Amino acid sequence: MAGCRDGGGVKTVRKFKLWFVWQDEQHQQWLQQQAAQGLHLRDTNIFGLHTFARGAPADIAYRWDVRYMTPDAEYRQLFQDAGWEHVTSSLGWHCWRKPRKAGVATEIFTDSRDRAAKYQRVIRLLAAVMAVEVLTALLLPDSQFFQGMAWGMGVATVVIGGLSLFMLARRVKAVKHA
Repeated sequence: MAGCRDGGGVKTVRKFKLWFVWQDEQHQQWLQQQAAQGLHLRDTNIFGLHTFARGAPADIAYRWDVRYMTPDAEYRQLFQDAGWEHVTSSLGWHCWRKPRKAGVATEIFTDSRDRAAKYQRVIRLLAAVMAVEVLTALLLPDSQFFQGMAWGMGVATVVIGGLSLFMLARRVKAVKHA
């Protein structure tokens, strides 16, 4: 996509890359490749639109974590003490980055239990969203328009959510046995 200059004179580039919750490792690798080309993530959204600041190429690790609420000061400090910089957040997903150095770990979770817990938080969130969608479809007023819209959204949520739950359960199993 075309680049532009923001108000501060920084050259920005926008790229579209859709990814799913179980594809966080591939997404992290893609962000690392962008940094190697001099594109450093500034922002992203749930629709796959990423905004990058153009700069010097660098070897940067990007990692995603999931927290339902805005990270509190203790959470942020824990990451910052380990050398991580908070980049952006989108729907509970928080992106962190850190320059890669030979022989230095660039993982935010070093044991399989903590990595699995990240995916289990996503599973709980998706299950709650799916339950709300189904309840909404069942409890809306007797308007055909609202009922049809709610059922359509409910079916889409259950299908996409069900696939996501299945893929996340596979990720949890793979991470626990790694």
